[in-house]
Amino acid sequence: MTIVISAKNKLGFIINTLTMPNNDQHLAVWQRCNDMVISWIINSLTHDINYSVLYAETSQILWNELNSRYVKANGAKFYQFQKNLCQITLVSSDIATYFSKMKSNWGELNAINTIPSWTCGDAHSFAKSDEDQRLIQFLVGLNHS
Repeated sequence: MTIVISAKNKLGFIINTLTMPNNDQHLAVWQRCNDMVISWIINSLTHDINYSVLYAETSQILWNELNSRYVKANGAKFYQFQKNLCQITLVSSDIATYFSKMKSNWGELNAINTIPSWTCGDAHSFAKSDEDQRLIQFLVGLNHS
């Protein structure tokens, strides 16, 4: 979602760098853009979620509400993605589809699993360990043929 909003040059509305102006001259333009960002976000949500945030006054309030609910990594999400990785196998699909499923789960795991940004040599060994683990996961899911 941030990519879409950034591509439309409206990221400032959700990260609070484009605050509501105090003068009436710019307020209408700001409000129209804010409403547009709100509609983009709401239209990307499921109906159940969208009804719970429908009355947010600003796109920043809406964004913060969704972040507080869904962005935080938790054990249940981490478990589910790890479980998904263990269940992906190359049975009837081709190798490209199999790898795409694996890569998708790895990407989601990266998104919820905060990894410290190191500047020392530990960063390289940590990345290598992660790469080795993914290779093993990939190989385990392959069939004998």
